Amino acid sequence: MLKKTRNLRLAALIGICAVFFLFAWENVQAVRLGYTIEKLRREIKDLESANTYLKKEIQTSLSPEKLETEAAKLGMVYPEPGAVVLLDGAPAVKKEGRGWLAKLFRINKAS
Repeated sequence: MLKKTRNLRLAALIGICAVFFLFAWENVQAVRLGYTIEKLRREIKDLESANTYLKKEIQTSLSPEKLETEAAKLGMVYPEPGAVVLLDGAPAVKKEGRGWLAKLFRINKAS
């Protein structure tokens, strides 16, 4: 009977220790995950601010004033009057093709 009581106490002590270690492990994991979450939140905030900065940079880079300044640096000038020709409508398409199949048809038509 004494041996059974001793074994029962030992089993209870092992069970209590296991529960304690499980509880401690869960708390350590929760703290570790909390640090990871906080680090990721800071990273998201940094990336969002970088994204906002880049969007503003794109807007200023595409402004007419900025484009004109950059074009002047590259030596570009406005075209002379009459130098620009505007085309109306769709481009004309030849009825005859230029590929090997069109040449074959032309040979057959000539024969």
